[in-house]
Amino acid sequence: MSHVAGEGPLLIPCILAIGARTAVGLNAESTAAAIRAGVSGLREHPFLMDAMGEALVCGWDERLDPRQLGVARMAALARAALEELVGKLGPSLLAAAPLILVLPETRPGLEADEEAELVAALRSFTGSFLLELGPRGHAGALAALLRGHQLLERGAPMVVILAVDSYLDAQTLRWLDDDDRLSGSAVRGAFIPGEAGVALALAATPPPSGLRSHVLVRGVGVATEARGSDSDTGTLGEGLTEALRSATVTLRLPEEAVDDLYGDINGERQRTDDWVFSCLRFPGVARRSSDYQLHTDCVGDVGSATGALACLLAVRAWERGYASGPRALIWAGSDGGLRAAAVLEAGDR
Repeated sequence: MSHVAGEGPLLIPCILAIGARTAVGLNAESTAAAIRAGVSGLREHPFLMDAMGEALVCGWDERLDPRQLGVARMAALARAALEELVGKLGPSLLAAAPLILVLPETRPGLEADEEAELVAALRSFTGSFLLELGPRGHAGALAALLRGHQLLERGAPMVVILAVDSYLDAQTLRWLDDDDRLSGSAVRGAFIPGEAGVALALAATPPPSGLRSHVLVRGVGVATEARGSDSDTGTLGEGLTEALRSATVTLRLPEEAVDDLYGDINGERQRTDDWVFSCLRFPGVARRSSDYQLHTDCVGDVGSATGALACLLAVRAWERGYASGPRALIWAGSDGGLRAAAVLEAGDR
């Protein structure tokens, strides 16, 4: 299945609430306000180094102990985001809800042993949820929206997506450095590492009694990009184009072209190429395809939390009245080839 509304009985999920913990905010609202205002959470780390041996400039949460790295750091970010979400909706409404956990792709610093340790840490405070591991990497949270839709169709009253990532781990940073992807590298295409935990709750439309829909998930598209960033031709946007076509299949284009764009562009050339080529292959989906909004300038690249954080920014833009229009498109691509896109639309408030 590649889209939310269009096959079988009409069920359009809505995003009811979001919790977040980032380098610029202790919660969802402060995070979105800081990014909107251009407040930067990029600062030198007290002891981690960049590719040139200088103090690493990264998006890091100063409220956490800087000596807390890797698994422990991700668990703390995830816990803060989930506790905020539960506080907003109440534990009774979320009791026994499926929870889709979106983690980074396997990498140095998060291989089998570390992942098991992280999942165990997360289980210690998610015991009331039905936990399942979801899609990975930058596109993971957007692809998890599709899984959430499936669970709602099967009768789940609500679904939680919890996405978390932190590049602040010695082995992970060394791996990025070896691949010339770490900030400070003389090679074009390096990025500034960041971290975030984001939790969002999905329900079917109409939402549970007493709650109003903030944002409708009009469509989700998921695809696989066959060309890796190291291929001879580079990335040509084929997988992302497929995801975009699927996510927008219910839109009446050009009348319902999307107004705001949120992507995963972080300075790496292949991510920019992916978007540019997909725009050439599938023109007209956005009113202004070059006018996309980024959060990496404020918090760095937040990895597998990218899609969920973009959902937060779109939701708050409608809630605060500064969105360009009623629809937003979010896209992202994981290193392993997963591509995902989602169309969100302002609902009743």
